[in-house]
Amino acid sequence: MAAPEDVRLLLAAWGRQQEAVFGDTARAFMDLDLTMGQFRTLVAVRRAGRLSGRELAARLRVTPASVIPHVDRLEELGYLRRVPDVDDRRLTWLELTPHGDQLFGTLFAGGVSRMAQVLSKLTESDREAFKRLLNKVADHLEAESASDDASEPHPSSPDRAPRGGAVNNPARRGDRSNLASGPER
Repeated sequence: MAAPEDVRLLLAAWGRQQEAVFGDTARAFMDLDLTMGQFRTLVAVRRAGRLSGRELAARLRVTPASVIPHVDRLEELGYLRRVPDVDDRRLTWLELTPHGDQLFGTLFAGGVSRMAQVLSKLTESDREAFKRLLNKVADHLEAESASDDASEPHPSSPDRAPRGGAVNNPARRGDRSNLASGPER
């Protein structure tokens, strides 16, 4: 089903805005010596704060064995560290290093700063309307994502882990505080 013309025009405007704000971020990402799988690993750990290898695999929907090469490489590059659990010696946590935090700060700082400057030029009522609409879009996307998470897994890959049940506390849906504060956790 084709999108109505007004939706296509809205998506074109949104794409133009994203490119204007985050084009530099995309260029910086392309200069990194990371695969998409490694970057997804960093994002998952950043969002959670820390994860065990099994929790990471569940979040990425892959087998635990498939995350080991990513973690090894990210540890070698100084973005991630393994931290033994003080209470359970069998458990090792994965955490971002300060270098890993700095990577996200670098990737997001330019875009966030540029957006803050531009948004400050809008009237207060335009900013309120924009915030209301963005939150509404996020609510719809989060509701759709929640219903997707509850559905049965699609066996599209032989190394996909089952989707059922959260292993750890999932990222809080609807928590928009991290969006307003930029790269900080």
